[in-house]
Amino acid sequence: MENNKCFIEAKDILKIYGPTIAVNHLDITINKGEVLALVGGNGAGKSTITKILSGVINCDSGSITIDGEAIDTNKYSTADARKKGIFVVHQELSLCKNLTVYENFYVEQYQQFYKSHNWRKTAKELAKKALDNVFPGNTIDVNAGLNTLTIAQQQMVEIARATSTPDLKMLVLDEPTSSLPTEETNQLQEYIKKTAANGIAYVYISHRLKEIMYLADRVFIMQNGSKKHECLISETNEQDMVERMGSGIGSQNKKLEFNTPALNEKVSIKMDNYSSKSLKNISAQMYGGEIICLTGLEGNGQLEFIQEIFYKARKRNKNGLEINGKVAYVAGDRKKDGNFPLWSIKDNTIISNLANSLLFKPLNTKNVNDLVNRWNGRLKTKCNSTDESIMSLSGGNQQKVLIARAMAVDADIIILDDPTRGVDVETKLELYEVFHEAAENGKLIIWRTSDDAELEYCTRLFVMTRGTIGAEFEHGKYEHSDILKVAFENQEKKDLKKALEKKAKQPKLYLFALITTIILYTICGILSPTVLSKRGVELLAVGYAPFIFCALSQTFIIGLGHIDLSVGAFMGLVNVVTATILDHNTAFGIFVLIVLLAAYSLMGLFIYWRNVPPIIVTLGMSFVWTGIAYNLQDMPGGHVPEWMVNLFNFKNPVLNGILIWLIICIIASILIYRSKYGTALRGYGNNETAMKNSGWSKAKAYFMIYFIAGCFAMMGGFAQSGITGASDVNASSTYTMLTVAAVIIGGGYFSGGVVTHFGSVCGAISLTMVSILLGLLKVNTDFTATVQGLVLIIILSIRLIKKGEKANE
Repeated sequence: MENNKCFIEAKDILKIYGPTIAVNHLDITINKGEVLALVGGNGAGKSTITKILSGVINCDSGSITIDGEAIDTNKYSTADARKKGIFVVHQELSLCKNLTVYENFYVEQYQQFYKSHNWRKTAKELAKKALDNVFPGNTIDVNAGLNTLTIAQQQMVEIARATSTPDLKMLVLDEPTSSLPTEETNQLQEYIKKTAANGIAYVYISHRLKEIMYLADRVFIMQNGSKKHECLISETNEQDMVERMGSGIGSQNKKLEFNTPALNEKVSIKMDNYSSKSLKNISAQMYGGEIICLTGLEGNGQLEFIQEIFYKARKRNKNGLEINGKVAYVAGDRKKDGNFPLWSIKDNTIISNLANSLLFKPLNTKNVNDLVNRWNGRLKTKCNSTDESIMSLSGGNQQKVLIARAMAVDADIIILDDPTRGVDVETKLELYEVFHEAAENGKLIIWRTSDDAELEYCTRLFVMTRGTIGAEFEHGKYEHSDILKVAFENQEKKDLKKALEKKAKQPKLYLFALITTIILYTICGILSPTVLSKRGVELLAVGYAPFIFCALSQTFIIGLGHIDLSVGAFMGLVNVVTATILDHNTAFGIFVLIVLLAAYSLMGLFIYWRNVPPIIVTLGMSFVWTGIAYNLQDMPGGHVPEWMVNLFNFKNPVLNGILIWLIICIIASILIYRSKYGTALRGYGNNETAMKNSGWSKAKAYFMIYFIAGCFAMMGGFAQSGITGASDVNASSTYTMLTVAAVIIGGGYFSGGVVTHFGSVCGAISLTMVSILLGLLKVNTDFTATVQGLVLIIILSIRLIKKGEKANE
């Protein structure tokens, strides 16, 4: 290639992780307008080198030149790469599932929205246009929550949003078709060819060699972090690539010696006109010794079919579904449903065995080690020790561990949800052999696959259409056209109106808290009609206002996936400072309050810098806040400035001062979370890695969350001061755990990213109304905490039941 066509030139790149050399003094060049296929086995270093080139990680040594400009490899980041026009579609989807489709486009392409006043409308238009450009005829609703989409649709979103920048010069695609159906795969390939002709460079990582032969201009083969071979696509073929990767197995299309195993009728699944919310009128019999493959257009019941069997396995006989044999399941989304990320390879392998053993039964360490080593050895999991973290492995090796888990449990029925997605050619062939061995040993294999080439390894094939079996084929007795004919027969695109109606039926997160609040308030009103009057509402507001401010503060923290155990103590300190220092010297008091807010905000930065668990930092700071408060005032008292009292107690013909401040702050909290940067903060609560890959600063996000939360907590301290006119360090000490309960009651999740400020307010009011109701019923106040806890348990139980019903739809 001519030098003026070179876009990236990387020389002598080295990256080491502990004892593992991920990239070993590698030289690689990527040219403008070409599709470079990067191939190699799992752990060859493909993902690592692309992460280095795109700024996700820094190399230990080496040089990188982009478009003729030398890069400082020590400071090179994703933000720098994006400025150079380099974007990545990662193998593990980098999307925020708590955001909508169009909001995911915004956080990826936020540079395009700096001057946009109506950014939501612009983001929706951008998302729809990008999706239509790459996948014409798609039916993805850009207003839909990402978590409502299938994995295939999520992959389409990830690909389309990476292409939506006008500054795109190079796009790295890491296993982009691993979850895509055939039609969408073809659409993506045509898009790549068209845009490459316009000068965009592509790095295409895939184990599907047919795709590489069709798309690539040049092939770069890696092994053990080094270059094994490089050539033009015209100079190689599938068999040559496999052999150069060092498999020694031969072509990807090599047929296993296919002998249909004898049936084992002791192991079986029988479905007699079986129907559920997702499946319709299925009649089929499957026996040990068979490998049943499920195929069809995405979203026609394949996933629901295998999940129905697994989830109903314990019931054995249920409404036309009879299951005979122990069932094991290999999840399709290893990141969400398969891996235990904090555990070792050994623990991830053995967990299913432990679940089936007697409670508190001592482990036989030798047996455990033998079992783990046997299956991870059989599957050739690439690791130095099974005591290593599973997250230290490449994606393909993580998948091997999940398959080892299913094999180690010695189940009679093994359910496979697209098990070879993202796995290299050599490993695929090894897995096919393992599956056939299992069938020969009398096990039943049920295999959902998105790769039509894998259908040749099954004994029977079910083509799913609209939640039922559209056709059944025996091994070797069908043509690919027969499958397509059944799959597309009477098949219509998804009805968007129906999708929107289903979305409309989904309850809002805050609904249970709102209903609870209304019920409790109504009961209190019946017992004491004064509660329903304007004066009654104002008196109630005076009682729960500080608690609501505190709950709003905690909502931001839990939205990040943290918990603040110091928020009540911080409010108490603000209350004390207001009634002491601020009363004696206004200017100095304001300065002290600013310092306190800064210190509170810096908790976020400390958590980021030192990587200390938030619960430890905030617990420690709760003692600091309380200690300072006691030093300032060891007993309740003090005097709050008159202007502060008047600020919260001014009279108004419609509402009193405290209610007005509450409404202002509630609206402000909602607007903050719905703003452009608020959307990014929500994204951080769900998927930090995705946000970092999109160029957002983690340090800034942590600081801003704690700063915003500190402002609302400080407002709670001011409200406490204005209402009482004095201070008590212990007045808000019980708020900390109650605010956590309020956020969860209001629809929040501890995992972060999913909270609602209105729901938190409803949750806080509900907990307050419990104590008022008990007072009206003349129940001892000692029972208040007990009843509040019961309310929390009841609401969470209802949410879990609803969530289970939704999952079964």
